[in-house]
Amino acid sequence: MSLTRFAVAALLAAALACAADFQSNWPKDLERPWVGPDYWSNPLQYWRIRDGRLECIAAGGDRNVYLLTRDVSPASGSIAMSVRLGRMEEDQGAAGPGFVGFRLGIRGLFKHYRDSAVRGYGMNAGLAANGRLFIARQGESKAKIEPPFTDVELRLTAEPAGATYKVVLQAFDRAGEKLGEDRRDVPADWLTGGVALVTASGAVEDTPPPEEKTLDPNFSAKRGTQRGGNMRFWFRDWKVSGTKVTAHPDRAWGPILWSMHTLSRGVLKLTAQMAPVGVREPQEVALQTQAGASAAWRTVATSAIDKMARTATFRVANWNDTKDTPYRVRYRDSSFSGTIRKDPKDKPEIVVAAFTGNNDLGFPHADVVRNVSHFKPDFLVFTGDQIYERVGEYAIQRAPLEAATLDYLRKWYLFGWEYMDLLKDIPAVALPDDHDVYHGNLWGAGGRHAEGIGNEGQDKGGYTMPAEWVNMVQRTQTSHHADPYDPTPVEQGISVYYGPMTIGGVSFAVVEDRKWKSAPKETVPKAGIINGWAQNREYDAARDGDAPGAQLLGPRQEKFLQEWVKDWSGGA
Repeated sequence: MSLTRFAVAALLAAALACAADFQSNWPKDLERPWVGPDYWSNPLQYWRIRDGRLECIAAGGDRNVYLLTRDVSPASGSIAMSVRLGRMEEDQGAAGPGFVGFRLGIRGLFKHYRDSAVRGYGMNAGLAANGRLFIARQGESKAKIEPPFTDVELRLTAEPAGATYKVVLQAFDRAGEKLGEDRRDVPADWLTGGVALVTASGAVEDTPPPEEKTLDPNFSAKRGTQRGGNMRFWFRDWKVSGTKVTAHPDRAWGPILWSMHTLSRGVLKLTAQMAPVGVREPQEVALQTQAGASAAWRTVATSAIDKMARTATFRVANWNDTKDTPYRVRYRDSSFSGTIRKDPKDKPEIVVAAFTGNNDLGFPHADVVRNVSHFKPDFLVFTGDQIYERVGEYAIQRAPLEAATLDYLRKWYLFGWEYMDLLKDIPAVALPDDHDVYHGNLWGAGGRHAEGIGNEGQDKGGYTMPAEWVNMVQRTQTSHHADPYDPTPVEQGISVYYGPMTIGGVSFAVVEDRKWKSAPKETVPKAGIINGWAQNREYDAARDGDAPGAQLLGPRQEKFLQEWVKDWSGGA
């Protein structure tokens, strides 16, 4: 009997070990910036998959791809990783300074895998631009291989050796001949956390760095994420295994990332946020509902994926708002599920949860989500700055247009990664503010274009980013809102979203407080405005501040509000 139990336990252990094994499988017939559901790339616009491999297409500090679905546990055990890599074929000249290889034991401030994926640090092990193999500290390595690094396989193993781990890093050429080897004993604590592939330009620092110096939740940028350099590499056949490796299939994310919806006066509007799938992949998404737990799913609407915003937006009229309805968004063989709750018009009161200024200093804000859930809100209102320019590190990219779009989407994806468990079941609105469209302050001036960036551009009034980019931002945040009062675009063809929305017997007016607002530099020239603030000490706001013709909400929204206050239809 004991032998049988032993055999069962051995088989179970073996099965669990195999389940934790990982091997990359990047499609050979696709090109796209999204690496896949198993990964988080830093930053999104600097990576792509093409010809069955992962490519870093823009060099800089700490370009990395974090593996979401595996990590290294604190338990004692073995680790084995390998990957094939090579320098991008079109690159010429010296590659350095920098390194390419692995990062292990990645941990963020909050010890949460999402935080670790975005801002975590760990132990580097790989190939420096000067050809030296190294583990944690390059200066201690004597192993060196000669460039060019056209097709090299790195293999890393880690085995417990008393109180420490013996880590071995080897390099092989395409024919399997060993090129070099480095060995080092490291503390066990260095090998607990996430794993990633890295190609980084800049000085190769000792790792892992002290936590108290690197995981400081303030507004300073993550160290070593500067742009520039010449370390651009490709990767393929990434393998991760070992008894110390743990599988987390539930952490895979995408291609459907999350959804946001409203239900007003029997009309459902729902937007599914997608990852940037390839142009040769299917471009249609379905919204399906289920009448009961055992009933079949029925498609009630379909939507094409917006080419810039990567959104799929559905509008379903005559929705039965008297009952909870399970739904799922379906794309190929993946789905994202939630519940469209009945309109809470029979409740004596409704609960509104309001958010503003969503920086990433506490990302992934698990405590905020937990505490808000406690109050069982009926409605979520995000009143602006759903993202900031600094969110997710790696600064800001304003051009070219597609790279700027991916730069914004990466920051916006963090918002959804934080709040998706609330958003899937609770109606919500989001009101883009200044930082959402890459302004420190925004006076929309009716939607006109403003040349320049920073204070120079924004003080003129208008939008500094291209109109099609601004519309992309608004589609991600507002396309699920109730139908606008008057959808006529403003200048440059920039869309609008202001209008009424009724929930729980309460009529809300969704107002855009930035789009028509006059710029003070133009309307009160005596003030000498910089960044919205008067610089002229002789300026007296009480005496000189009246500005005839200046707009706050604009005539169109004022007309809407005048009609809205008189409208008591629809059970308001």
